[in-house]
Amino acid sequence: GALDLVFLLLENQTRPMHMSSCLIFEPPARQKNTFVKKVVQAFRAADTARPFNQKIKWLEGGVARWETAQPDMHYHVRHMAIPGPGTMAQLDDTLALLNAPLLDRAYPLWQCFVIEGLEQGRFAVFLKLHHSMIDGEGAVKLLHTALSDDQGSKHFRAIWEPLGKPPQKARAKVSQSELQRLVSRVNSLPSGLRDITSGLLDFGAQALNLKPQQSSLPFQAPDTPFNVPLSSSARCYANCEIPLDQVKAIAAAAQCTVNDVAVTFIDHALHKYLAENGREVSAPLVAGMPLSTRTADAEVGGNLVTADLVRMGQPDASITDRLQQVHESTCRVKDKARAMSAPMKQVHSMLLLGLTAVPELTPGLSATPSSNLLISNMAGPREQLYMGGAPLVAMHGLPILPPNPCLNVTFVSVLDQICLAVASTPEAMNNPGRYIELLLESVKELETALLPRKSARRKTPRKQPAKAGSTRKKASKRSKK
Repeated sequence: GALDLVFLLLENQTRPMHMSSCLIFEPPARQKNTFVKKVVQAFRAADTARPFNQKIKWLEGGVARWETAQPDMHYHVRHMAIPGPGTMAQLDDTLALLNAPLLDRAYPLWQCFVIEGLEQGRFAVFLKLHHSMIDGEGAVKLLHTALSDDQGSKHFRAIWEPLGKPPQKARAKVSQSELQRLVSRVNSLPSGLRDITSGLLDFGAQALNLKPQQSSLPFQAPDTPFNVPLSSSARCYANCEIPLDQVKAIAAAAQCTVNDVAVTFIDHALHKYLAENGREVSAPLVAGMPLSTRTADAEVGGNLVTADLVRMGQPDASITDRLQQVHESTCRVKDKARAMSAPMKQVHSMLLLGLTAVPELTPGLSATPSSNLLISNMAGPREQLYMGGAPLVAMHGLPILPPNPCLNVTFVSVLDQICLAVASTPEAMNNPGRYIELLLESVKELETALLPRKSARRKTPRKQPAKAGSTRKKASKRSKK
């Protein structure tokens, strides 16, 4: 796919284009000393299916295709341990080191690390998957199918295993030759091209104010510390968990979506972070936001997404006004996406992705940024899941960074939590842990504004109330607070 190829062409040593996620499990009580070994053995013995058994073959003209390969499972599945005491900080440092190198293009573009030695006898499964082979929504669905909701199931399933018997392809009619099929494809091009041309003309009409804007246009975002070029592979990460019921209650009270609420507290906390660092902006921040177009019956691999620019709230807006402003922006973007044809969605996504590379490709050009951060939202499993009887206790992400801006906030709903992850470079945001604190503060502020009775009841118990979420910082280059 064209969008898949873009992720390969944009990649270099300072700009890895793989997605990463860390799942943490609690081994069964009677198998604490033997369980991880069973996991590694099962993973290495598992069959592989598309796209995990495919590697890149480059053709002339910078074009690539996938070719089937037999993965070396001792290369793809690694077993390692963290020395005692196995704290989360030690795991953070280990993940930052494992995540930095590029995936070797001589092999299928994925790796799995099974890491034991964590506190409380826990272990982690750390996955690196290249964005050219699968998108985030597809990867989350594969993780869901690899796990079981039955604690009694002792079966180990890897995400690279075949999901079942592949559907049989319908045999082509004898009377339809290869030439006829080619002619059929060529004849289908004009309508797609007309859709693309129409969409680009519509894009230009909005830029010239000849018609109302349905979303933010390129080169209209304010300049922020997050809009710096990538200079190294150093990354800073932070994660937190927010109760999903809390966010749903806020969304219901405001008559908007969970995504709107999350974007609002992400935006509100960013303005607080900029103010603390003396870098306030005078215009709304703009988020690049991928939108999944993946259907239930879609093939596992590839990127089935569109993307757009979402103008967020005014800098000085109250948090409730900000929520209303975000809701109106996301509604306009959704209306625009529904009106776009499939070819235009892909062209639009590649155009916006290409714009992120403009500052790097033309360093002498001082272009106004198109966006200030990337925000991704994915739906994960809602029920308690197990791997061979081991419960999943946490899921932490290490989001991918585009060339510019150098800030990505990704959140996925897992069980009864929203697992939110922040990735940046040290130059863009050297203390994402502090940003997480401001984000959790903004969640409470929004809850107090829209659910005052619930917030008041929480103050009555004598016990110290539980925190809205947990905060952890992980960085390949740690910074001083």
